[in-house]
Amino acid sequence: MFKSYFKTAFRQLRRNKLFSIVNIVGLSTGFASIMALALLVYQYITTDSNQVDIGQMYYLKTKSADGNEYTQTPYPLLGEIVKKCPEVQAATHAQQWYYPWLKFNNKEIQETTVFGDTGYFKVFQFPFKYGNAANALQDKYSIVFSEEVAKKLFGNVNPVGKIVTADDTLQLTVTGVLQHVPSNSSIQPSVLLPSAILESNSDFKNGANWYNTFASNYLRLRANSSPQKLENEIAQIVKTDYAPEQKKSVVTVVPFSKITEENSSLTGVIIKGAVGAGIFILLIILVNLINLNTAGMYTRAKEVAVKQMIGGRKKNIVWQFCIENGLIVFSSILLAWLIFSALLLPSVNDITKDKFGAIETGIGKDYPILLLFTGMGLLFTVIAASVPAIKLATVKVTDAVKGKIMSGNFKSSSVRSVFIVVQFTLAITLIAVTLILNRQIGFMKSSPLGFNKDNVAVVSLDLAFRDPKAADARFVSIVDELKNNPHVKAVSVNGEIPTSYWDNYNTYYDPATNKDVHMRQAPADAGYLATYQIPLIQGKTFSDQLTSSQKNGVLINRTAMKALGWDNAVGKEIRSRGENTAYTVVGVTEDFNYRDLQGNIEPLIHWYAGKPSINNSYLSISIQPGYIKPVMEHLKQEFKSIPSRRDFSYEMMSDKVDKQYALLDGILKISNYVALLTVLIASMGMFGLIALFARQRVKEIGIRKVLGASVAGIVQLLSKEFLILVGVSILIAAPAAWYLMNKWLLDFAYRIDIKWWMLLAAGGIAILIALATISYQAVRAALANPVKSLRTE
Repeated sequence: MFKSYFKTAFRQLRRNKLFSIVNIVGLSTGFASIMALALLVYQYITTDSNQVDIGQMYYLKTKSADGNEYTQTPYPLLGEIVKKCPEVQAATHAQQWYYPWLKFNNKEIQETTVFGDTGYFKVFQFPFKYGNAANALQDKYSIVFSEEVAKKLFGNVNPVGKIVTADDTLQLTVTGVLQHVPSNSSIQPSVLLPSAILESNSDFKNGANWYNTFASNYLRLRANSSPQKLENEIAQIVKTDYAPEQKKSVVTVVPFSKITEENSSLTGVIIKGAVGAGIFILLIILVNLINLNTAGMYTRAKEVAVKQMIGGRKKNIVWQFCIENGLIVFSSILLAWLIFSALLLPSVNDITKDKFGAIETGIGKDYPILLLFTGMGLLFTVIAASVPAIKLATVKVTDAVKGKIMSGNFKSSSVRSVFIVVQFTLAITLIAVTLILNRQIGFMKSSPLGFNKDNVAVVSLDLAFRDPKAADARFVSIVDELKNNPHVKAVSVNGEIPTSYWDNYNTYYDPATNKDVHMRQAPADAGYLATYQIPLIQGKTFSDQLTSSQKNGVLINRTAMKALGWDNAVGKEIRSRGENTAYTVVGVTEDFNYRDLQGNIEPLIHWYAGKPSINNSYLSISIQPGYIKPVMEHLKQEFKSIPSRRDFSYEMMSDKVDKQYALLDGILKISNYVALLTVLIASMGMFGLIALFARQRVKEIGIRKVLGASVAGIVQLLSKEFLILVGVSILIAAPAAWYLMNKWLLDFAYRIDIKWWMLLAAGGIAILIALATISYQAVRAALANPVKSLRTE
């Protein structure tokens, strides 16, 4: 019997090619999108699922007296917590300070390096491929690798016990190799070294006091311990041991499960958007499948009647429709997987890998998603098949043979109207969201930054020079040569550049008023303002000829001057909390956006970075238009004379500025795709309904044509109601889109105003698409031979 069902199903799908293609295209594109969104959400909700008893894991967060929050504390705090707080089962720092070059035989690599305490593998219970967690970081000169990094350095052999040389001097013994860490783990260790090595570093020791806040801390509490009690105990340590300027700080104990949201404020927004978009698409493709099945069922009336006459039962009819729909649905799911794997997955990974990790697929890992789509396919099959099958099976055989299968006028069906309104409301909302998002990102990219980003080349100086002293001497001569180049406007050698400022803050105060201002602090060399054309509104900039006299001279921005309550800042003295060092303001810069326009301009202070040195991070060169390539080619040749582990490379500042918006650009691409897909699927649903509507009124159309009705009049007759429903959708979608996007734009310091024409344009696009969809079927019906129409049963 089932063999017969499958034969009949294949014949039916082949006979109705148009509807089969429309169904498969709509379902496969919809399912592919839902797969991408579902795996993104699954990646998020299973974040850190590799950790054991994650409910006992926490990290520390500081709230300073001025209201700023950050996930760091003074370095000595964790040691006191371990000594004095019995709730803590294990604790560790996870400190990044520098990344040593690691050499084994003839291979040399540099990877992200974290310094951890002996409790690291008690807090983070990563499984080991080689070695064991108990003694992995016990010895001061031990080292642990991730599986991927170990393979780069040692190949496929067990490296435990082998000696690795760090920075040509330090001998380290390999004590462990971790198994592959899932991409959605918040902690991705590549190279792990003991904190004891870091604590021997003189620069680190000088900063690791009770004032400076830079240490990242992670804890595993004992079962049933109270985080609130631990916070109270930490508060006593803060009161006792913190520097006087920091005693008002509050340290909180935050569940480790919240760390993903902590790392990115957009994470929650993206996930909520993915869930919402997935549900919208799911509903739309289900409604479309029902609509298209309903539209096609009237051609099957006689077939079903004949089957009933020869003894077919209702369940046999339902089975037949289920198999037909099952073939469409599961074929679409397989096609959707191919579309997802080949097209969508790489695109989604490019957009989100920095926030969620690259999505890794596999049956063992993602079987819940496979079960979800199998269940979804069965549910779609049953629902979509049952509606027309039950309807046809309940019609009297005599009525079915005569074509009388409607108990009411489908034209006035409120359910159908609701479906159309819902579909197009979602489509118009997404179109409006996409238009507004395009405008906002375009506005941010085109807004004045307060500095020049054009024709400025940025060279990374982190090339790991083999002889730093000789490299520095050669570099100084290269910089002098650049300054004398007639095609070079200005040169800057600095530790920071716009788009790449450190999260380095301190509190400064005016000794005359004792007013505190929390400022971001950064270095600036003598050529920094000239290279980036940052306006100076008061005083002067730094000079390499006045090194001694400007030792404690600083530049502040306009926002910092206002925050201190000054009208004229030049010559004023400010002091830093903690060190109590006195600084003299030598100049005031105009405010400029050194980060993307999503945030406000903060109070900013620059100290003198000193004369050009290879020890800085960046060489910035402002070049006359048309001469960038020859200047940089010559510079590349000059750098070849300095032996280094990395190759010379540069990037234009304009490209760096654009990269700040990479995530927003990715969200925009996804929004464009979802909006297009929603409109496409909604149009397919309307296509099915107008086809059904036209079939119902075949004789009416024939009579109207015989009586002299024009093609335009018949098209108007068939399309008027549908266009009214689209108009209703516009009235619902416009305020919804305005509300959603107005709320979203509040997160941006620099934002556009939502104009009425943006919402009108979204509605206009929907109407044009609806007209194109409706017109095809309406014109086709209107042009039909009226004689054939009147003879149709």
